[in-house]
Amino acid sequence: MKKITNSKERTNAKLRYARVHLEELRSHQRKGSGDDFERSHQESFLFHLLGAHDAFLQELNLYYDCELELHEVTVKKLNKKLSEMDIGCPELDKLIRYEKNPECWLHAAKEMRNYSTHRRSVPRAFYVGGEDDGKVFLRDPRSNKLIERDFADVFEDWCSKMETLLNDLRNTAVSKVSAQPLSP
Repeated sequence: MKKITNSKERTNAKLRYARVHLEELRSHQRKGSGDDFERSHQESFLFHLLGAHDAFLQELNLYYDCELELHEVTVKKLNKKLSEMDIGCPELDKLIRYEKNPECWLHAAKEMRNYSTHRRSVPRAFYVGGEDDGKVFLRDPRSNKLIERDFADVFEDWCSKMETLLNDLRNTAVSKVSAQPLSP
């Protein structure tokens, strides 16, 4: 039980860290400047947001008694292990569907994180003048299509959706696992 509690705390911590970076971005005096503070906080936000997703995989590993070592817990290895155990995991299935759907926020966030982590900076468009003066919009890293909302609002949306998704999946997994009889 302690392992599960620690794992849940790690997932929640990653979400809090993402929020810290988001709040610092919102309060940055030179928002839209593209300076090192802004760029590092955008990348850190994405790193921690998707880190919550990765931390949740460890929760699933524990809920379903997969017994994978911490360094082995990935979507692919967890899915394989569950298949070998002949156990369905709707929580993992849902994560996989979200990740693969190009229209989904999780897919977009993951692409943005993967693109910006080492290859380039987060692709953006800066507005000077007009009704969007001072706003910074993100661009899809693959298509270069503009995401027509201020980046901080997009990040807030992604963070809220990640919190909701992980809490919903956690509740489903916990109720399903706790309903199973204990093995002797």
